[in-house]
Amino acid sequence: MCVTLAHRWCVGIDLHKETLTACVYCSCCGEIRFQKLVCRCRKQIAEFFGSLPRPHVVAIEAVGFYRWLWELLEPLVDKLVLADATQARALAGRRMKTDREDAQNIAELLACGRLPVAYAPPFEVQVLRDCSRQRNALSRQHAHVLHRAKSVMNANNRPGPARMDSAALIRYLKAFESRLPERHGRYLWQCVDQLVLIERQLSHLEIELERLLTQPTFAPLAAILHTFPGVGLVTCSTVLAEVGDFNRFTYRKAISRYAGFDPRTFDSAGKQRAGHISKRGPSNLRWVLGQAAWTAVRLDPQVKRIWLRISRKSGKKVAIVAIARRMLLWMWRAVRAGQPYRAPASA
Repeated sequence: MCVTLAHRWCVGIDLHKETLTACVYCSCCGEIRFQKLVCRCRKQIAEFFGSLPRPHVVAIEAVGFYRWLWELLEPLVDKLVLADATQARALAGRRMKTDREDAQNIAELLACGRLPVAYAPPFEVQVLRDCSRQRNALSRQHAHVLHRAKSVMNANNRPGPARMDSAALIRYLKAFESRLPERHGRYLWQCVDQLVLIERQLSHLEIELERLLTQPTFAPLAAILHTFPGVGLVTCSTVLAEVGDFNRFTYRKAISRYAGFDPRTFDSAGKQRAGHISKRGPSNLRWVLGQAAWTAVRLDPQVKRIWLRISRKSGKKVAIVAIARRMLLWMWRAVRAGQPYRAPASA
């Protein structure tokens, strides 16, 4: 009697900036083959993956520049997953560290159902993520230029206004340029040029963020997040972009760990000590939550009570990090329940 094998092909990809190595592995018959491709030859890559035997599952190693390959392969393959590179390597044990070995390790783990999978945001979430990250990066550049301008002012003992933008700096120069050294006046006008450009770009990006948040994917979630004290356009868009699907976190510690708010733990010889937060995960998320936490402390009396209680014991900065973490947990609970913000019952 002839037995027909039901082939199930698993493809592991070890991705680098210049090349990628693909391992095509059949979990049924054990057949295996390798293919090395040049990343700049997009047409050749599309032809190779489009010709794979079906059914198949493709796993891409999670690196910082995987997204171009994901968007290229998504319409071509049966199923696409993102492999957690660190955990996959840990499961490989003492295997050799080569491109072929890495690709084969991913394919074999995928075939036996042990591949650690990372989160790959859908296209609309990735667009929001790119836009919010660009906006936040420009905001940091804006602050850097302002700090430089303030240092020049302070060097001449003419500090100027506490809060400043390009318009305020222009007014300052019109009033005090004649009293400054020529070189410092020139430096400040250069700061004006940079601030005007950055502020125009920030304005365009914030308009784009407002448009993205009106999409059906984000509009209901944005309406819930906007009910939180201290949460505006930038915080809302950054949280939605960096967290993605709130429902993928089944318990509160998971989302706290993802954001890097979980404390480092040192455990040895029966002694335990909690250190600083781990700071794993997206730094943009922690940054905007920290800014939102300061505003929430000013606006919400219950949040302020919690902050005062923690700050008396651990200091103001530790307390504001604790408020930022709690705000993320409150957002997670509110989004999962579909309910707006409710002030915490007690401090």
